[in-house]
Amino acid sequence: MKIEDKIIPDQKLAITKNKRPIVDVELVIAQLMGWVESEEVETIGSPFIIFYSPRFSYDPEDVVFDIGIPINGDPEGTDIIEIVDLIEHNVLSATHKGSYDNIKETYEKMVDEAEKNNFDIIGSPKEVLIKSKIDVDDDNELITEIQLPIIKM
Repeated sequence: MKIEDKIIPDQKLAITKNKRPIVDVELVIAQLMGWVESEEVETIGSPFIIFYSPRFSYDPEDVVFDIGIPINGDPEGTDIIEIVDLIEHNVLSATHKGSYDNIKETYEKMVDEAEKNNFDIIGSPKEVLIKSKIDVDDDNELITEIQLPIIKM
């Protein structure tokens, strides 16, 4: 697995803020993508999740997370979909392939890499759903890019 630090450029995002059971993730993504389709919004990346609850020690019925997608243009949001600007920032990035059952191992390798290179992780993890459960039937085909916001010490 390749772990790299990279710059995420300024982006406009459509996001939904959530505090709900983790099993609702696919439903929320479907709602967001329904809005994208109905409003004919141009997307410029894959959907993502930003976890605000601790990633590996949370109550599965009460998780705080955002679901979003990078977009072009300046569409109007709704009562549940906000349009926000994300400024350029550095992340430590790695691609996890396969089931979420062992995604913690990828996070642990990334944290080790951050420590080894004197990076300070300064925010919540973002999981870019390159191939999600909506896209594939077999969990072994899932592809998730994990991004940890960092600063170089």
